[in-house]
Amino acid sequence: MRQYRYGIHWLSFVVHDGRANALRLYDLFFKDLFGELQDKEHGGRGFNEVWSGLLEFRVYLTPSHGEDEYFYFEIPGQACEQIHWKILQGLDKVLKTNFPGRYRYSRLDFAFDDLPFTPQDVESAVKVGRVRTSATRDTLTISRRPFERQENGQLGTHTVNLGSRQSERMIRVYDRRGFTRLEMELKDKRADLVAKEILQAPDVSDWFGIGLAHLLDYVSFDAPWWKEFVSGTGRAWATVTTPREITEEKMTRWINHQVAAALSVLHDIKPDGFLDDVIRMGRVKRKRDKRYALLLSGKKPESDQKNERKRT
Repeated sequence: MRQYRYGIHWLSFVVHDGRANALRLYDLFFKDLFGELQDKEHGGRGFNEVWSGLLEFRVYLTPSHGEDEYFYFEIPGQACEQIHWKILQGLDKVLKTNFPGRYRYSRLDFAFDDLPFTPQDVESAVKVGRVRTSATRDTLTISRRPFERQENGQLGTHTVNLGSRQSERMIRVYDRRGFTRLEMELKDKRADLVAKEILQAPDVSDWFGIGLAHLLDYVSFDAPWWKEFVSGTGRAWATVTTPREITEEKMTRWINHQVAAALSVLHDIKPDGFLDDVIRMGRVKRKRDKRYALLLSGKKPESDQKNERKRT
């Protein structure tokens, strides 16, 4: 029986309490992974304060209107995938114990990976009516990018969405990671119901069955590839990288793709020492930007590195 990987790809929640407890929750569960929160110095989503960690982890504080004090955590896809399931389970226990009746999940994306079908299979099944769903066919949207590279290097990506972004449920099927992923996006009451059912399950091995049951409650296809998927078993995502490693990789990729050519030209036409001056200027500027604090943590002081280079 084939196994499919699964996990929580997005999680947002609201807690009706003061900003001090929001910061305590972040420090307790997420600071070691995503570093010191950085003040974005602007508001958003009805809040006066927005704070951000690595991989766009965001905490919204101080509501703009009303006397009720509450805060909002938003853990987007790539950040969510780096959090061990026990941390999320522990978070829910703390919320349930300390804020009973005062917290709710507002968005949950649950993803299934390595599926035995393609976005094209889903698109074709919907178009010919081989689907049972509470969504209407006019909510089917297609995105093809023939020159976008998948993460495995293959050229061309395909994304299929079924369901309205304004509704409590929709699915998204895409291949840009180099395999087929199906994401079930849940909002509001549906997100709160399913998130609590998943996070309060005894073990992560229960998540696949819970997620699949709610998926089948929303959509089912009359096709052999769908029957193969729903008769399979699950294997929870294993966290093999950290937010720090992913951020470093992104920075390196950006330098290689966007900066390297121009920098090489400047190196060739500018006087000797130009690149050293750029590095020195960068070190001064980065002291004002907390985003780099976690990347630099544990790194030897520059003076120690210079001494090591001299010895070698």
